[in-house]
Amino acid sequence: MNHLSLKSLAFYGIAIGSVSLLFKVVTAYGETSLKAAPAIAGSYRFDPKSLPECLKSDTLTLTIEQSGVYLSGNLRSGNSEGDRANTAEEKPFLAGKWENQGLSLEGAVPNLVGCSDSGAIGQKSYVKLRGIVEKDSINGKISLTERAAATNFTAQKEAVAKPQQKQPH
Repeated sequence: MNHLSLKSLAFYGIAIGSVSLLFKVVTAYGETSLKAAPAIAGSYRFDPKSLPECLKSDTLTLTIEQSGVYLSGNLRSGNSEGDRANTAEEKPFLAGKWENQGLSLEGAVPNLVGCSDSGAIGQKSYVKLRGIVEKDSINGKISLTERAAATNFTAQKEAVAKPQQKQPH
C-alpha cells in the first residue's frame, strides 16, 4: 500500500503552510499591538507636602506588588524599619489594576496614624488611590475615608538596596 499519494502530500503541504502563515500573522500582530504593563512594583514614599492634613507630619509609604495588570499593596504611616520589614510578609490591604496608563488601588487600610477616623486600634480607613506613573514617581489623587474629598499627591520610588556580593579572598 502506498500511503504517500499526491493527494496526501498536497493536503499535508497546504495544512503546514496554512499553520505557518497563521503563526506569522499572529506573531506580527502581537509584536505591534500588544504591550505588557510596565513594571511598577516597589515602595513609593509620599511627599509630606502633598498629603491630607491628618498625615502632613508623618511619613507615608505605598508598597505595590504586581502580577501583569493586577496590583495589590499596602499603605503604611510611620517610618520605623520594623514596620517596613513586616509589610512584605502581611496580606495586602489594597487591590486594583493597571488601566489606561494609570493605576487604581483601593481597600481598607488599618491604623493610619494621625487620621481621626483611623486613630483607634483596629480601626480601618477606606483608601482610594488613582495615579499615573511617570518614570520613578506616581502623581495622582488619594482619598483616606469614604466621605473625604480626594487630595493630590506625589510619591517617589525608593531605591532598592542591592545585596552585597561576596568578594573572593
